[in-house]
Parts: sequence; structure tokens; C-alpha cells
Amino acid sequence: MRRFFKAISVILVVLFVIMIPVNVVVRMFDNTISLMIAGNSFWELENKDPNAVYFKGDYASQEERLEAGLDLCYRVEAEGAALLLNNGALPLKSQAKVSTLSVNSVDLTYGGTGSGNVDASKADNLKAALEKSGLVVNPTLWDWYTSDAAEELKAANSEGGGGGENDLLGGQAPIVEIDPKNYPDDVKNSIASYGDAVIITFSRVGGEGYDCSFPGYEGVADAPNYLALNDNERALMAYANQLKAEGKIGSIIVLINTSNALQVDFLNDYDVDALLWVGGLGIAGTNAVTDILAGKVKPSGGLVDTYCYDNLSSPAMQNYIAQTYGNFNGQVPDAASTYMVYQEGIYVGYKYYETRYFDAVMGNGNTAGYAQEYGKEVAFPFGYGLSYTTFQYSDMQVERVANEGEEAYYNVTLNVTNTGAVAGKEIVQVYLSSPYTEYDKENGIEKAAVQLIGFGKTPELAPGATEKLTIKVDERDMAAYDANKAKTYILDAGTYYLTAASDSHAATNNILAAHGKTTADGMDENGDASLVYNWDMEFDDETYAVSLNGTKIENQLDHADPNKYFGEDTVTFLSRSDWAGTWPTEAVKLDIIDKMIDELAIERWAVDGDSYTVPEEWKNMPVLDAKNGLTLYDMFNEDRDNDGIKANKDYDDPAWAELFKNLTMEELISVGDCFHWRHPIVSVNAPGSRDENGPQGLTVSLFGGGLVTIDGKSAEATAFTSEDVMAATFNLALMEEIGTMIANDCLDASVSCLYGPGANTHRTPYGGRNFEYYSEDGFLAGEMAYTEVKALLDHGVDVVLKHFALNDTEQDRLGQAAWLTEQTAREIYLKAFQKALEENGGRGGIMTAYTRWGTQWSGYNQKLMTGILRGEWGNKSMHITDNIITDYCDASAAIVAGGVTCFDAMMSSALDDLKATVDTDTPDPVVVNALVEAMHHNLYTIINSAAMNGVGPDTVVKAITPNIVNLVLYITIALGVIGIGGCIIFRKRH
Repeated sequence: MRRFFKAISVILVVLFVIMIPVNVVVRMFDNTISLMIAGNSFWELENKDPNAVYFKGDYASQEERLEAGLDLCYRVEAEGAALLLNNGALPLKSQAKVSTLSVNSVDLTYGGTGSGNVDASKADNLKAALEKSGLVVNPTLWDWYTSDAAEELKAANSEGGGGGENDLLGGQAPIVEIDPKNYPDDVKNSIASYGDAVIITFSRVGGEGYDCSFPGYEGVADAPNYLALNDNERALMAYANQLKAEGKIGSIIVLINTSNALQVDFLNDYDVDALLWVGGLGIAGTNAVTDILAGKVKPSGGLVDTYCYDNLSSPAMQNYIAQTYGNFNGQVPDAASTYMVYQEGIYVGYKYYETRYFDAVMGNGNTAGYAQEYGKEVAFPFGYGLSYTTFQYSDMQVERVANEGEEAYYNVTLNVTNTGAVAGKEIVQVYLSSPYTEYDKENGIEKAAVQLIGFGKTPELAPGATEKLTIKVDERDMAAYDANKAKTYILDAGTYYLTAASDSHAATNNILAAHGKTTADGMDENGDASLVYNWDMEFDDETYAVSLNGTKIENQLDHADPNKYFGEDTVTFLSRSDWAGTWPTEAVKLDIIDKMIDELAIERWAVDGDSYTVPEEWKNMPVLDAKNGLTLYDMFNEDRDNDGIKANKDYDDPAWAELFKNLTMEELISVGDCFHWRHPIVSVNAPGSRDENGPQGLTVSLFGGGLVTIDGKSAEATAFTSEDVMAATFNLALMEEIGTMIANDCLDASVSCLYGPGANTHRTPYGGRNFEYYSEDGFLAGEMAYTEVKALLDHGVDVVLKHFALNDTEQDRLGQAAWLTEQTAREIYLKAFQKALEENGGRGGIMTAYTRWGTQWSGYNQKLMTGILRGEWGNKSMHITDNIITDYCDASAAIVAGGVTCFDAMMSSALDDLKATVDTDTPDPVVVNALVEAMHHNLYTIINSAAMNGVGPDTVVKAITPNIVNLVLYITIALGVIGIGGCIIFRKRH
């Protein structure tokens, strides 16, 4: 027995020794570990004020909230799914017998992968949803797809994903369709008995860290085109066509279940009776889709991306492969060695296809017969979507309004009449066609032939009913950015056109009709000139040369223009002045030049600090640790409107400066350690905040069970559709509901800041994270983002829009450079973020992208972060980095640049950098002052959010160590005491 206890003592001592480094690791990763364990926190409220509930949810229970979320997700899919083709196959009759003829039928895509992933495990599968919609599903076929035999065939036929024969696809989800020749006879024979229709689902999944593959991807010339049908899927279509030819099935219905625009060239080869794009389905989208199939819901969505027969036909695809700088030999960090050139300029998505078609019909721009090519490349234009009924537009009127003290806008009014036999909703899109002038050609300004500038949606209209719809169009959105002469926004002299249309191509044809063109001139369809309004304007480089807050707008991004950085004529950007002559034929080759070496250094502030502009007063150390008694609660004013919510002091109120004199150096440095937590600032009695991902709804699955509701239950949240489906509704009222519901999910889980929504651009169909971004069009994305963000903010949940900016690819994302013109940046990629950040009262934040603008990482790009975001847009919010998992994200430089205010850093690199810069005998006063200003933004954000719930005038915020950290420490101490004590006892006795 003594030997046993001696052995136990020795074991405990060994465990004690092991636990010492475990304690170090647990403390180092306390943020991460605390996410996963319910009840962990870094602060507590003493004397918590039960009446200090500044923001509260709208639901009495989690069950009630989830039920409302389920209904909302259903309605979003119901209005977002876009019917692309229908020869009368839809809607299906009640009790129609159908066969789900595809592996993806049993393995639907509900969203993407990575940090934006949502839990849709409780969603109905397609069979259950079809049956709920009143349809009868072939059980033999369905059951076989889930059988062991089918699983073996799936594994054998798998293309893609994570190793084996296709490592080049990285994390890409495999395509697992089975060639019908391998179906058992009884399965094949069952289809005729359920042959009213076959429903074929094609799914694709994108995600964080990888793009969808295409020829040339990751340097592999014959890499598969992930967005085209593979051989087995084509065999499936051929088999369905054979069954139809033999009279065994009535119709072929295809569902496109992806946020990455599928290449639909198969429509040229196979008979398809109905085609429905459904995107990522979320928790309840499947039920909405099957109700559309059954006719219980009338489809009313519009495509947010151009759908092509050839996805590789866009100019952006000619430069969508990461390039390594020439003469790279280690003189710059590996993470900064690659780049892309956005050679297509503003001609992204429909702005390319429609503009080149327009110029071909007009006979301009060396278009090389493109009017006939358009229909071979574009299958379904941006905005396109059918209904089960038809609509007619009439009596379009436009009124220019210029109220005193307000900018000009245009009210576009028209009648929309349901001319069909069933009820339905209609999206009306307003497009602008602005003059493309000699001034533009001389100064490198590009103009799309049509650009979306407004939209509206009717309520459900009964057959024969008419709705008078008014759509507001802001004149500011008509201005083009002149980066080379005026170096600001301008309105060209010439004739401007507005048209109301059902999609971008109908808009182009309407504008051409207004120019007197018909099918005799090469148009594929005559337009309607009665739906076009035109007027003349004089040249104006003053009205929109100032932002909404009165700041002068001027060039801020010349450093990212390769022709200004490397020298003129380095890059030929695509221009409508000469389509054939400027078409990108190969990736642009750029070499590292001498000045890039310092600019691409890891320690940017230490190496190139002189490149930053700082206030003169920042060169003196600020007052810290004053203990003057002011607290964050003192920044509240009285409840002016008696609604129970106190208004905080304005951002520029001098009281803030007095408050910040209490801050300590340790608290300032803590902004480097904000991985899903903002820590309490005890010196000013400010609580911390729990922050979480959520572009597709609050992500509760990413870190397990760490989120709990305010009444102690494991938190659940609505898994919404992918963001592209949200945008495809073209319904801002519905978007407001989404923001409100996600806010309720956050409030119930005590999450005060949402990492989302995403607002990057679908530059190509192959972007891995297209599911968490709205569209190829910046205007549509901007309207959706603004509406969703406003609803979240109004309910006390702060946001950080992802990923600011140019995170339009996942290739080499940890530092890859984008080279582009300032016009392209402002009109395409920043446009999607602008309204949400500029027009929400200075609130609403961003999460920086890993991307570099030329040589400058987004986070320390002062012209972007301070010049545009803080200056022109007047934004006052907290801004956080994407997860710091690369060492080039220089924290000191980012803080001084004025945008980043905290670091989503799982590792300690940002914290270590700040410590090395300011936690010394000779702290850098510029960085210390910048940290104070960062804290200003952070606490201004906190006081406007639900993080303040429970903090009253007498509440004390205490910093605490998370329970898990204490538990590990206590276990270590116990092991040491018992083990070492036991060894000492045995040693004394023997």
C-alpha cells in the first residue's frame, strides 16, 4: 500500500510539472478557451442595476424568438429564390409524384464554411419539405441515396476536397454525384412511378480560405472548373432527358443550390423545363423552395450576379490568379510576395457584359461583333427573375427634387400591373446611363452603359391589380470618380438617362431604344423607350466634391494604382474606348522595386513611421492614470425623450478627454487582445463585450456551447439564408427584419457586437466567401448592408462589416496585394460599405481584410482608414482586424493609421508589438496617443450598445479571471501540494 501511495505521489508531481506549461498556455489563449465554456467572462458587475436595460429583446422566450426566426428565414428564401426558366412545368400540381434525381437532393447546401458557418442541422431535408408542400416523393430513390451502397459510390466518384486524388482543391467541398449507369435496376424502375417530374439539385459550397477552382487555379493548368457540371452530373442530365424522351417522366426541374454562380452551359445541351436558383438555404429555406415548386408561394427574387454559359468570359477572370512579384527572392516577407491586378476596372459583372453589348449596338469602342456574342455568354442577366404571372410597366414619370439644404434626388414613379392569371410580386429596378464623353476618354474615367441606382418591390398584386410605385434616386450616386484630373467626384456634361426595368439587360435595351436602336441594329430584343427619362446636365466638379459631412473628397488611393506607383503605362486597364485593344490577355507582371522593400517590412511603424501623418500634439505623452473619478456612465446625458434609454455625449464632447486621463498603459495595450472579447476598462468603469461572427446570422456553432441565453439555456440562433439570397429579395423592409432578428439573437446570447454582415464584392463567381457577401453590384450591396446594419445598431448590437476591403478572393489572402484604380475602388468595392458606415450617424464598424492596397495592408493604410473611413465618411466606431494569424499586421502602424482600434488576435503578436512600443522606459508618445484615440472609438461604441446593460450610476465593473483559468490553476496547485507533500512525507519516513 505504501508503494502505491508513493507511486501516486510521484505521478501527481509529474502531473504538476506538466500543468505548469498548461497554465501558461491557458492564460495565453484565455480568450479562445473562454469562448467554449458557458459562464466564462472577464468581468462582473457589482451592484448591477436591474433597471439599466438600455436595449432588450422583443421576445418572451428563446422558443418564441426561434419560431419567429424560422418564419423570417422562410420568407427571405420565398422572396429571394429566382425562377430563371419555366416552360409551364411549375408550379407542380398537388400530390404530384416526383423523383429527387441527384445526390445533392439528400445533401443540400445551407450556407458556406468557415467563420460564417451556421448550424442548420435542424432544417428539413428536401424529401420532408416536399411532402409538407403536398408532393409525393419517390422513397426508393431517396432511400438508395442514403444507403451504404450509394455511400461507397459517392466516395469512389468524389471530386475535390482535402486530399487524395485532388489536393489542388484544398478545402473545397467534393462533387459527389453518381453516374446513373451505377443505379440498381429497382431504383431506376421506381422513377416512372414517380415521374410527374424529376427534381435535380446541383450544389456547390464555398468557404473561408479557398476559392472555387478553375483552369489555372493555384498554378494547375488543368484544374477542374468547379462551377461547371462534371461528367457524372452531365450523365445525370442525359439520363433525365432519356427518361423524358421515353415518356417515363413529365418534366425536368433543376435547383441551383449555391452562392457561387453555376456555369449553365448545360442548358445548351440538355432539355430543362424549369430552373430555380435558391442559393444557401439556411434553416427554413428548403420549405420555401418546395412551396414555390408546389405553387403555394409565387417566386419573386432577382439574380444578384450575372449567370453565364461561360464563367471564364468575364474580364475579371483573366486576372483572378495570384501572381508572385518578379525578382522576389526573400527581400520582402513571403506573405507580401503576391498580388492581383484588377485590370477589368469598373467592368465587373453586368457592368462589363451590358456595356460591351451597348457599345456593339451603338457601333462604338472596337467591340468586334459583341452584340451577337452577348447571348452566347450571358444566360440570365443581373436582376433577372420570373414569376408565375406577368407584369407590365406604364406611365413612368420622373421628378427632380432639390429641397433647401438637401441634395438633389429624383422620384421615379410608375404603374406596375399584374397582367397574368395569378397573384405575384414584382421587383422594379431603376438604372442610370450617364454620358461617356471625350473628357472621360482623355482622363481615364470609365462609365458603365447601365448601373443600378434604385429599386423597389410591389406588394403581392392580384391578377389585374395595379400598384403605383415610387423609387427615390439620389443624384450623388450618379457622380463618377475622376482620379486623374479633378481628383474627386464629377458629373459629366451631357445627356443622362433613367429607365425602369426588370433586369440589367432589359434596362440596356430600353436605353438603346431611347437612342433609336432596334433589332435591325443588332439588338437581341427591342426595348421600351417609354420607360426612359432623359435630361441634360452641365459639367460639375464641385457639388459632390465634398462628402455628406462636408469633408473635401480627394484622391486617397494613388498608392494602389500601379500606373501611379510603378509609372505610366505599367498596366493597360480595360476601357470601353477600345474593348478589343484593352482586353486583358495575360496576367500583368510586376517586379519588386526598391521602395517596396521598406513599405513591405513586417515592422512597418519602426521602419517607415515617417510616412504617417500625425497630429503635432501626439508627440507629447498624454496624461494617464489620473484617477479623477469620471466613469463611462458619466458620459450619459439625461433621458431626453423619456424612453428609458439615456443618450450618450457626442463623440467630440470635451468630457471624453477628461475621462481618458484615467486610462492606464496596461488598459491601452489590451486593445491588442480582443479575440471575440473586448476587455473591461476598470479605470473608467467600462464593461467588456462578448463579440461573435454572423454574416449569415449569429454563429453559435463555431465555439461550441460557450454562448448561453440570459436565462441560462444553451443559446440558439436563426441560421439565415446566405447573404446573396437576402439581397435577391430586393426588399429593404425584409432586410430590416433580418437585422432586427439577428439583433434579438445577439441580445439573448449577451453578444454586443456582430462580426458581420459581409460586404465584399462578387468580383467573380469563384470567390470562396461569396455566400457571406451580397452581390456583384456595389449599389445593391450597399443598400442591403445599410438597412441591416441600421436595424442591428438600433437594437444595441454593434457591427463590424467584413472585410474592409478588397477581400474578393481567398487565394493567398494573408497579405496578397490588390492593384487597382481609385475610380474602381470607390465605385465598386468601397461602394458596398459606404452607406452603412457613412449614413448611420458615424456608427457601425469594420473588420479589416488581410489584403494589401498596393504595398499597404488595409489596417495600416492611413489614407483608407483615416482619409476615407474617418474623414470623408465621418465614421466614429470601433474597428477590428481580421484574426491576426500572420505577423505582418503591424499593430503600432495600424493604431497610428487611425482606423484599427482593436485586434482580433488569437495569437499574441499584436499585444507583443504594442508592449514593445509603449510598455518601456521610453514609450513612443505617438503610439500612446493613438491608443488613447483608439480607446475613444471603442468606448464610444460600447456606450452605444447593449454591453452597457446592467450598468447604472452605482454599478462597479470588476475585472476577473475566467473560471476555466482559475480552475486549471487550482488543479495545478492541488497537484503540487498533494504530490510534493506526499513525496516529502515518504522521504521523511524512509
